Amino acid sequence: MAMQNSVQREQLEDAFQIFNQVSGQLVDSYHQLQQQVVRLTSELSEARSERLLQLAEKESLANRLVHLLETLPAAVVVLDGDGLIKQINSAAREIFPGIEVNCEWHQIQQRHFKPGQAEGEQWLISGRLVSLTQRSLAPESGSILLLLDVTEARQMQERISRKQRLSVMGEMAAQLAHQIRTPLSSALLYTSHLSRDDLSGQQREKFSTRCIERLHNMESQVNDMLSFARGGQFELTPLSVNELLMELVRNLELLCQEHEAVLEYRIELDADIRINGNSAALSGALLNVALNALQQNGRIHLKIYAERQAGNVRISISDDGAGISVENQQRIFDPFFTTRPDGTGLGLAVVQSVVLSHQGKLTVESTPGEGSCFYILLPLSTDYRGEPITAPECHEESGCKTAVGVLHE
Repeated sequence: MAMQNSVQREQLEDAFQIFNQVSGQLVDSYHQLQQQVVRLTSELSEARSERLLQLAEKESLANRLVHLLETLPAAVVVLDGDGLIKQINSAAREIFPGIEVNCEWHQIQQRHFKPGQAEGEQWLISGRLVSLTQRSLAPESGSILLLLDVTEARQMQERISRKQRLSVMGEMAAQLAHQIRTPLSSALLYTSHLSRDDLSGQQREKFSTRCIERLHNMESQVNDMLSFARGGQFELTPLSVNELLMELVRNLELLCQEHEAVLEYRIELDADIRINGNSAALSGALLNVALNALQQNGRIHLKIYAERQAGNVRISISDDGAGISVENQQRIFDPFFTTRPDGTGLGLAVVQSVVLSHQGKLTVESTPGEGSCFYILLPLSTDYRGEPITAPECHEESGCKTAVGVLHE
């Protein structure tokens, strides 16, 4: 019995020791858990404070951006992927009366923009000129539009250009007087001869023809002066590019026949491609460039094609004459610069003025001894159907060589 009690006592002592060990482990685990809770609480508090600070900074940034949009002089319009207006600023409300959030942008365009305009600077029905820039909001759907009112800037440019033209009017008058004096004196001399009674019919016709030639020469110089003085102020209307170029080709056929030159032309345009321009001004400018090439006593190459991706039509007129030196290529568009003894130096200056008034660009490439090529780039109107063109009639006796290509999309 005593032995049995001794065994039970040892078992109880062992169990008590095990209990004490487990209790100690539990106490240690509890302390560790408390430390982890304190550490996690501190980390959570720091993270929460940092998150609140970030939110405050983002809110402050958003507030500054809102104020920035409202104070911008340019109109800002934010569109979603469906073309609905999602955000506008005060400038947009001022430029486009009646614009509201969730309106369709194309309705605003129809209501406020003049139709048939290329991208970039566009006229509003209100008379304002705005510069339109569009950027995608990728990776999100939609886009943002920035529209800047450049009406005053354009008017200022026109005033500066007008003053510059006025500043050269004195030089122009002196140059013109000098140029007109010689043909005028000749015309007066020939006219005085016509009053003689001893003239034969052949002599009278000769003096009359020379007198008319001198008068036409003076008329041409006066027209150049007036065109340059106008500075490209023309009323623009929708024009068919093909009709404009076919008229140029028909005029050149007759001139080439007179000068015993050969005309080659190639047209690669859809039938209904249009530009916004002045028919008389553009016809005169194109003919002026062609005549400049014709005076090289060589072959005229007329090549026309459209760059639809860039929204332009490019016209190239080239000759295989003497070419233009590198030094003169920098000056040929300057008023009164000419290399011909009978030239006024206004022809190409007028052409450049006309091209610039149509928001276009005029450039030249030339190699002395090989010929020159003039490039005229004009912005296209977006309103055309894209039908193929037909070739104009060409008469072999006129020295015209026809090569017409049709651009099929």
